[in-house]
Amino acid sequence: MTQGRLEQPSEYSAEPYVITRALIEDGRRHLLLQGATAGQSISTCPVRLLHGMEDPDVPYRHSLRLAEKLAARDLRVTLVKDGDHRLSRPEDLALLCDAVAELAQLAQLPAASSARSPSR
Repeated sequence: MTQGRLEQPSEYSAEPYVITRALIEDGRRHLLLQGATAGQSISTCPVRLLHGMEDPDVPYRHSLRLAEKLAARDLRVTLVKDGDHRLSRPEDLALLCDAVAELAQLAQLPAASSARSPSR
């Protein structure tokens, strides 16, 4: 990464996936799981993790590990058995919209009703 960016082939687009030096440096400043113990105060707000079990890029066990480390009492992990990295099928998007709507409702935001999936 001598020019501040790395281009990798993408499974999802004809365009390459660009990883910038800024992204790597920012990530190094936010290594939430490194050294964290279970229940350490990484986050105490409600959390919803949705992960495809057929994700070739990020193993779903990362979500399970993150769930173990989070201090949030209101935490749910949803594993989509045949879901991929993007969770972009209509049924996946409905799950994502439902999770956002639920979190918005918990936060009492007016966006709770507008986050509903249009396919429902």
